[in-house]
Amino acid sequence: MARQDKQRRQLRTRGTGGRSNSRLGKLLMFAGVLVAALGAGFYFVQDRSPEPRVIDASDIGIASLPPLSTQGKSIRGWHDMANIPQNVRGYPLSKDAPQPDVAVEPANRYLGALGRKDVVNLKYVVVNTGNKDLVIDNVVTSCGCTTADLSHSIIPPGHRADLAVRFDAGYHKVELGEQVVRVVWLTTNDPDTPVAEARLTATIR
Repeated sequence: MARQDKQRRQLRTRGTGGRSNSRLGKLLMFAGVLVAALGAGFYFVQDRSPEPRVIDASDIGIASLPPLSTQGKSIRGWHDMANIPQNVRGYPLSKDAPQPDVAVEPANRYLGALGRKDVVNLKYVVVNTGNKDLVIDNVVTSCGCTTADLSHSIIPPGHRADLAVRFDAGYHKVELGEQVVRVVWLTTNDPDTPVAEARLTATIR
C-alpha cells in the first residue's frame, strides 16, 4: 500500500512538471515571437535613407590658372555669427594708386540635385588681378553645414589662392525639393570689394 501511494505521488509530480514545462515552452515561444515582431517593426520604422555620398566637385573649368601664392598662412573658415560681415561697402581708389583686386572663380557653383545626406567637396580660386598684394584676414560661412579652407592669406598680383569648400547636406534637416544657397565670405583689403563671396546652390532631392 505504501509503495502504491509513493508511485501515485511520483506520477502527480511528473504530471505537474510536464504541465510546467509545457507552460514554460509556450512562454518562451511567445517571447521569441514578440522579440521578432519588435525587431521587424524597428527595421521598418528606422531611417532607411541611403548612405551619404561624398562627391568631389573640384574641377572649376578654368583652362589656365594663375600661379599659386606661397605667401601668408592658411585660414580655416566656419559658421561664426560674430564674424559674418554686415553691410560692408567698398569705395574706389584713384586709377593711379596701386591696389589689390579680388576675383573669385567661379563666383557661384550650381551643384544640381543632391541627396539629403550627400557631402560635396568643392574648389574655388581666389585671384588677385590688381597690382598690389591682396590680403585676406577672415573667412566665414553662412551655415554650420559649410566649412572652407583658404590655402594662403596673402596673394601677390597675378597669383591665386585655392579655396576648398565642404558642404554637408545632412548637417541638419532639409525638406525634399528645397533649394539651398550657402555663402563663403572673405574679408579683403580690396577697397572696391572689401568682402568677396563664393556661393553654392543645390536642390535637395
